[in-house]
Order: sequence, then C-alpha cells, then structure tokens
Amino acid sequence: MFRASALKMSACAAVAAAGLWQAAAPVSATASPPPPRWIITQTAVGLLGSAGLTHAQLQTLFGNSRTYLSGGLTPPAPPVSGALRTVSFTSYRVMERQLAGSHLPAGTSAVIYDNEHWRFTPADEQRDPAKYEELAAKLAHAHHLVFISAPAVDLTEVLAPEQSDRYAAYLRLGLAASAARHAGVIDIQAQGSETSLPTFTSFVEAAAAQARRANPHVIVLAGLSTNPSGQHVSSAQFTAAYNAVRADVSGYWLNIPSHGAACPACGTPQPKVAVPLLEMLARAGA
Repeated sequence: MFRASALKMSACAAVAAAGLWQAAAPVSATASPPPPRWIITQTAVGLLGSAGLTHAQLQTLFGNSRTYLSGGLTPPAPPVSGALRTVSFTSYRVMERQLAGSHLPAGTSAVIYDNEHWRFTPADEQRDPAKYEELAAKLAHAHHLVFISAPAVDLTEVLAPEQSDRYAAYLRLGLAASAARHAGVIDIQAQGSETSLPTFTSFVEAAAAQARRANPHVIVLAGLSTNPSGQHVSSAQFTAAYNAVRADVSGYWLNIPSHGAACPACGTPQPKVAVPLLEMLARAGA
C-alpha cells in the first residue's frame, strides 16, 4: 500500500511540512495569535459532535491543514475534510514494522511517537527515549512523513523514580529537548496538571522554551484533556488552561479519553467540557 500511494503520501507530507515553519516561535504578547494547531483523534471529533458541536463548527475547527487527525491504521471515513491524516504509535518497533510493510493508510502525512510508562511502550524504549525518538524521526523522514514526538511526563517514573515532582524531573532530564531535536512537532503532555493552573502554566512555558532551544524550528503543542486520568475538569478550568499558554504554544493535543486499557481510571468521556471553548473558537473562525 505504501509504494502504491507513495506519491500521494509525499504530496500530503509536503503540504504538512510547508506549514511546519509557521507559528513555530512563541507568539508576541502584543500580537493576536494565529488559529491554533490541533492533534485530535477521529473518535474525539465524533464525541464533540455528539456533545453539540455542528458539522460546520467541527469543519471550521479541524477541517484544515493545521490539524493532525489521528485515526489508527484502519480508520473510517474522516469526520472532517482537509485535516492531515496521522497515525499514532506507542512503540518504535511497531512503527518500524508497519512502515516496512507499507501498512499506513493512503494519504498519511504524519506519525506520532507516544512514548509513555505503560505496557504499550517496550521497557527499553521507556529507558532511553532520546535514542528511540531519533530512530523514529529518521524512519518517519525516510518515508516523507512529519514526525511528532510526545514523550509522557510519567517517563520520569522510570528515569528518575526518586524524584517526587515529575514535572521538575521532566525538565531536569531534558525530555522536551530530546523530543524536539529531531521532530517537526512536539507535544508537551501537561494535561495531568490542568486542575493546578500555576503548575500547568509554568511547566508548559519551561518545556516549550527548552524544546525551542534544542530546535528553534519545532512546532510546540500542549496537551489538553477533558478528563485527564479521570480527574474532574470544569469547562472554566479547561478554557483557563488553553488561554494561559496560548502565547507559548502553537496549538494543542485535545484528548477526550475514556475508560480502557490505555487509561483504566478515565471513566466516561467528557466532551462537553470542551464545547464552550470550541464554540467560541469556531465563531472566531479558528
């Protein structure tokens, strides 16, 4: 499938890459920020539609080349048109196998390497994220794909188990820098701290600065979640987190998790938490 669709995938990747240099730097405090970039799953878009957003609103928000729309290896028809088709991997080895076997969906533009402290990422990859981020980046680039790196904060439980402040450990270990060094896009998985706005803000600011020192061209996104690991987050808290770092990042990975093997504590999805903010952004044409 990969060889048959190589030209199409290369063209899609070229569109994605052409936009990588836009909004890579932090936004001036006096300038209006450009519309945000997004990473979002097809499932999450569907949940937002069920929560009250119209198809027109969803298209305005996510139907564009600023959005990395993740749908797995066998995705259904996209819920919006114009987004960049993206596949997420939790293991470099799985990513290597899928690309070698030409198993990516036709038109794929980007891949995410989501290295976390969980059973879906091999232990050796958790212990040396910098090594596998570089390998994953080289593999993605060899296939003309945008590489998105998203190392989770909980990797500090493997790399610095003695340190109780995992956000400080993430920064001390330079995880944002190593993730950004070979990536076109980095996601700072800060969503677990949304209910403590000072922690969320200071962590995203510091991690974004660290990433840009390692790679001035990298696009920096921050994680947002409607119910991170099952935490209760209000719409006001969700919006406050979005606004607090808007000048520091180019966009967000919008998570609407549900109970399952990847998140046993997440419970029922809470898409309505995000609706007020997204309605406002849709009215503004973003």
